[in-house]
Amino acid sequence: MTISVLRDRKLATFALIFNLREIILFSEVIFLVRYRDLLEFIDEIAPPHLESDWDNSGVQVNPDQENISKILIGLDPNLELIDQGVTREADLLLTHHPLIFSQLDNLNQGTLTGEKIFTLIQNEIGLISIHTPFDQSKRGLSQGLAEKLDLSSTRPLTNLMTNKLFKLEVFVPESDEDSVVKALTSAGAGKVGNYEESYYRLEAEGRFKPLETANPQRGQENKSESTKETRLDFLVDPKTKGRVISALKQSHPYEEPGFSLVETERPEPGVGLGRIGRWDSSRGTKEARSYVAEKLELDEDVVTVSGTLSSPVNWVASSPGSGGAVVKPAINSGVDLLITGELDYHERLEARERGLTVIEVGHYHSEKVFIPWTRDLLRERFPGDELRMEFHEEGI
Repeated sequence: MTISVLRDRKLATFALIFNLREIILFSEVIFLVRYRDLLEFIDEIAPPHLESDWDNSGVQVNPDQENISKILIGLDPNLELIDQGVTREADLLLTHHPLIFSQLDNLNQGTLTGEKIFTLIQNEIGLISIHTPFDQSKRGLSQGLAEKLDLSSTRPLTNLMTNKLFKLEVFVPESDEDSVVKALTSAGAGKVGNYEESYYRLEAEGRFKPLETANPQRGQENKSESTKETRLDFLVDPKTKGRVISALKQSHPYEEPGFSLVETERPEPGVGLGRIGRWDSSRGTKEARSYVAEKLELDEDVVTVSGTLSSPVNWVASSPGSGGAVVKPAINSGVDLLITGELDYHERLEARERGLTVIEVGHYHSEKVFIPWTRDLLRERFPGDELRMEFHEEGI
């Protein structure tokens, strides 16, 4: 990717804006990149198929631009962030939480949502939100929080099963097996986690009878034939399905290749909500609370603890935002401590009664890592020697 840095303008700003109600956190990144390349990168770090049914992640307002020169990153698409986008002449806002959660029957400028959308459109500012897909992805928010808490040897707290994979089963004459396998694996078939060229093979016998209108590569018209074949089974990612099928048809010697493609599901390595990880040093209840406050740059009074650890722990579970969905997985995992944003009364009660100590830091504070974490991912994909970063704190 070629990036042109814009003259002498500051390339990154990280700001905290305080008001009476909340902390507004955002980061400004300036570069020149093709919009479609940016969308591809966002789909990579927050794959759309990981989106929860109730969510509405993705493009909220399309900037309709070929190139993007300035992005403003924020946790929420609130009025303060949108106003900053206007003031800073941003091309795009990238947020964690969506602006549009459900279908809009009409667009009314008199409503809060309508006001925000009209402001974005009038100032030619796009908006993309990466919510639940980013919560669960390999390099998403769950991983960002775990690393912020200094957890090592991390793995997902919940294993996400996906039915977005396909199983390709194809029969190939033995003599053509190698060439077909090479074509399919080159197109992306058989890529599983950290492995490539993964597939199963079984010996088989193919039988067929070409009709008069056929143009068989083997056999004769109106005569039953049999041939020694090999059955090959591959897993295929949806993104490469079309390319794989095209490669199959081009490389297979038969006029009508015998194959089937069915949806299947399997755990996605490294994907899932929350993380389990290890602290280098064991910590008891008080030490854990102080350490969490220090790592998240919080006043210790903000951090609440439910339950008491019976002994110091190394292995810890963490999950950003509302942690209700990970209480049972945390209990089943065998850890004694869960660090999360917030629980409701019944979730907290269940955790305590089942021996799980919970540290709650507040929804916002468990997710604020979104801004620097996403910014660093952007800089990693779109690097430049001139790229600098400045921090600016302003009180209102």
